[in-house]
Amino acid sequence: MKMKKLLYILFLPLFLEAQDAPIGSWKDYLSYNSASYICEADDMIFCVANGGLFFVEKESNIINRVSKITGLSDVGAKQIAHSSKLNLSVIIYENCNIDVLENNSIINISDVKRKEIAGTKTINNINIKNTTAYLSSSFGLILVDLINHEIQDTYNIGDENGMYSINGCAFLGDSIIVATSNGMFYANKNSATLSDYNSWQELPGYSNKETYDNIVAVNDSISGDYSHETTSISYNNNALLKTTFNSVDINLDGETITRLTHSKFKNIKYAYVDSEENLWVADSISGLLKFINYEYEESYIPEGPVRNEIYSLEHVENKLYMCHGGHANFGINSLINDGVSIKNSYDEWTNYDRYKLGNARDILEVAVLNGVEYYASWYHGIPEIRNGELVIKHGFANTNGALDTCWYSNNRIRISDLKFDSKGNLWALSSEVNHPIVVKTQNNNWYSYSINRSQVDLFFDDLLVDKNDQKWGVLARGNGLVVFTENNTPEDASDDQYKIINTNIGSGKLPSLQTYSLAEDLDGKIWVGTDQGIAIFYNPENVFSGDNFDSQQVLITEGDYGQYLLNEEKIKCITIDGANRKWIGTEKSGVFLISENGEEEVLHFTKNNSPLFSNNIVDIAINHDNGEVFIGTDKGLVSYRADATEGASFQDKIKIFPSPVESNYRGLIAIDGLTANANVKITDISGGLIFETTANGGRAIWDGKNKNGKRAATGVYLVLSTNTNGSEKVVGKILFIH
Repeated sequence: MKMKKLLYILFLPLFLEAQDAPIGSWKDYLSYNSASYICEADDMIFCVANGGLFFVEKESNIINRVSKITGLSDVGAKQIAHSSKLNLSVIIYENCNIDVLENNSIINISDVKRKEIAGTKTINNINIKNTTAYLSSSFGLILVDLINHEIQDTYNIGDENGMYSINGCAFLGDSIIVATSNGMFYANKNSATLSDYNSWQELPGYSNKETYDNIVAVNDSISGDYSHETTSISYNNNALLKTTFNSVDINLDGETITRLTHSKFKNIKYAYVDSEENLWVADSISGLLKFINYEYEESYIPEGPVRNEIYSLEHVENKLYMCHGGHANFGINSLINDGVSIKNSYDEWTNYDRYKLGNARDILEVAVLNGVEYYASWYHGIPEIRNGELVIKHGFANTNGALDTCWYSNNRIRISDLKFDSKGNLWALSSEVNHPIVVKTQNNNWYSYSINRSQVDLFFDDLLVDKNDQKWGVLARGNGLVVFTENNTPEDASDDQYKIINTNIGSGKLPSLQTYSLAEDLDGKIWVGTDQGIAIFYNPENVFSGDNFDSQQVLITEGDYGQYLLNEEKIKCITIDGANRKWIGTEKSGVFLISENGEEEVLHFTKNNSPLFSNNIVDIAINHDNGEVFIGTDKGLVSYRADATEGASFQDKIKIFPSPVESNYRGLIAIDGLTANANVKITDISGGLIFETTANGGRAIWDGKNKNGKRAATGVYLVLSTNTNGSEKVVGKILFIH
């Protein structure tokens, strides 16, 4: 059992850009569109949506979200139940983890999650009775002692052939009744032998040919959900509610049933009547809906992406692009219609779906130049968007066949990635075609190029255009890399060159042909992620020169022992920050931040030591203006405010935050807008040196302490920085208040 404090993230009107979060802080960007469950807790309405959790303060209508960032133990919330008597709430998760919210603290009970059970392991429903939470699960009825915060018992219902799955439970008098995969059973709740299935009997009057997804006790009878049309059943505040996908049946007096329908009802998952007789409806499309006197009042959907699934992330021109498409190992399309979610600097989200993108599905990547957005669809070519509107969808017919259809289809164009070169030409990788490298020039001419490989099973992943305008492409399914140059003459094929990069000496010397990611660092080195760690091309300009260009691995030594950097990890993504450090996402071990040369581990985040939702990292993007690192996991998006930004080309205005430094602040102080890797000094007003450091890119960090490790006294402190010519000048002031 673990306990930690609970914090809340409030959603208030956003009039300022979301810039000045403390260094080292975390933030979640989960989707809350798809509401699925509701619970009232005093003056709050909790809602489970997309596995996330938020609540609405009924009086103020303020929305607060709760996640691992604010203290929860896990992700993937499934249900929540509240006990007014005990003044606590219980959250169950998809993976069978359990959290108890009590006195602004979270007590985690992970026994069920950790328990190894043969077959399916799920918790289906929760019911709190007195001081016990009864969890209906696939392997029995689990009793949780809410006073001692521990598993009290497990009741098994079944026969000599096996135990039944429990879908729900209810109480009538002295009886406890369960709905199982084999019908309804009951027993005396005071019996000392309820762990023995022989203590349970079939409930008279109910056909055990019917399977109930859940049951509730209403007065002296049991009401159940056994119809395929019924999506949920609930009983609260003397109201029996049954829902279908587009209606709510409300029974307030045991006889009269009011059926409520509304245009907002698209796919109802649950309904709840609160203590003030307001109706709340959880709809997987319309979000959390509130009705007063059966009249629609308001909907609640916290800002966020349209879904949690991520294929790629890009932060460009002050926007974050979160592409949602997909495929099965470059084969069958995922047929995802949700396109891309876009976040602006005010943390407001917009979604371009399939229809906004000209009927293009499975959006994998985006390239943006001067506000014009080009999207890579793994099915329908390249949609072009200007000012939020579709300009054209580039395909076979309007590119003179440069965007060819794959060899077995006359309409499928599979674009895996897009990048601009230094001249503003747009490059693309197209799979399963004879001419897979494609360019759209600044003059809107289209050309495509062959690499003399069979179009059958020719799949591409990431694309990188380096500072020499060489095009690097990941050949998917374990085929290494390809490097291509048109020698700055896209219209002339006679001087084109390409090279296949593999594990052979003289041909790149990759540690593995299973390549996944590419990045160019600030020194022009090419970093490649494989399933056996990282390879670095220190001389990428030599690829076509005839000179040695083979990649190398970083050898990490400790005493007499040495191994190559992350050689046991599958490297899913590599992103370079303003200090030329490398943020590395792995499939199973979370995120690593390593030093410029790769020899030092600066940070290592996992789901166990940080608010990361998962150790499976899909992609990483960085806002180089404020140092926010966006980390896409297979369970959703989080960010970390790092200590590096992109350095300024010349010393201009700087930004210091927080400013002033209040007496109760104990975090790091950031100084932004510095020239790259500048030397920074903090002095008192008379010039006495207090602190000295080197900026990480354009950001310097001070912990507010002097050379003796003591907190700086009240007063004004000067910030001095070296300029690009090496001269030193005062660039800012910091006010300390005690």
